[in-house]
Amino acid sequence: MSLVNQTCWVVGGVGTVGRGITRGLLQAGATVIVNSRSPERLEKLSDNLGNPERLVTVHGSLLPGYASKTVLDTLNSTTLNHVVAHGAVRWWAKPTAGEFQYYEFRAGCDETYSLNIRTNERLLDMTPEEFMQSSVQLASLHFSAAQQLIPRLRASRAPASYTFVTGDGSGKPGGKRTCMGEINSHHVWGLSSALRQELTQNSGGVTCREIRVGLPINESENEKGFSDTGNPLSEDIGDLCAGLTTATPKVGDNGRLIRVEEYDTLNALLGEYNVTLDDDVGTLPHYMCEKETLDQNI
Repeated sequence: MSLVNQTCWVVGGVGTVGRGITRGLLQAGATVIVNSRSPERLEKLSDNLGNPERLVTVHGSLLPGYASKTVLDTLNSTTLNHVVAHGAVRWWAKPTAGEFQYYEFRAGCDETYSLNIRTNERLLDMTPEEFMQSSVQLASLHFSAAQQLIPRLRASRAPASYTFVTGDGSGKPGGKRTCMGEINSHHVWGLSSALRQELTQNSGGVTCREIRVGLPINESENEKGFSDTGNPLSEDIGDLCAGLTTATPKVGDNGRLIRVEEYDTLNALLGEYNVTLDDDVGTLPHYMCEKETLDQNI
């Protein structure tokens, strides 16, 4: 099966894992929408993928107060079939020099700073006001995105899906995150769990699931070491998203939490959810953020 003639929106599609997800959906034949407040990151994503015709880049935000306009302008006459929302960010990456614009610190690769989340390592040194503002940023973005995009999926009157992709680096040896990184990540887990439960009871034709990945994301040849495909893990995650999206929903799929903590599990899932790929989409180059970030978890 493929995603030809279907439209997918990738929330958080310009980072390392987001690029892999975008690539996987494109290779399955979908038209893929990716938004960002950074036109430079959108341009880089398109260049990395060989400027495919079916990639639609949108300069706009899905944060509260902006999401409605971004979605309305983008989907004015377009039917939306699937959403993949990437909720795990590279919290260990260091910021680069930049300035605030659209509430965005223009770091090279860390979405923590693009959300203007304070990264004070000492939790108890934060003021209550700083904690209140920073602790809900990521969950607020994903709530706002879901609130705007799920009605569009229901309006398609066809089998649709909303898939969260989250990371499980918490509490693992070498899994470094800032205090706000930990809190924001767990808030997205909670949002995903609540939304999966709610859509199980009243789906409106939308299958909601979560892929929670507990494997290391590297930007080196080491990332290819344990996967049967020989691809970077970010690309395998993209292929898995594409396979799940094309598959006919089965009993138990709605509300499902898929844990990927071993490569054997990943390889089995890739075999179960195989998808027809479009060879016209080129290989996604590895995205080097920082050389010292090898062997970290998403």
